[in-house]
Amino acid sequence: MTQSADSPSSQAEKLAEVRGHRIPKRRFTRWALYYFTLYIVLPVLAVSLLADAFMYFLFTRFTDHCYALFCLFN
Repeated sequence: MTQSADSPSSQAEKLAEVRGHRIPKRRFTRWALYYFTLYIVLPVLAVSLLADAFMYFLFTRFTDHCYALFCLFN
């Protein structure tokens, strides 16, 4: 037996009530994008940049080899 789109159970999934207040579904907002960028993306990029600079230093100073894409420019 299938349920139609207008059945009470499908409406309960769309909108929840807590003590008489209607609670909308979670959604991705601009503030969520801002915090995700500030606390996830930027720290990961900063750590990656530091690791890349460290590896470049190690390869150029101690092994006298090129590193990653810098081989193309030499």
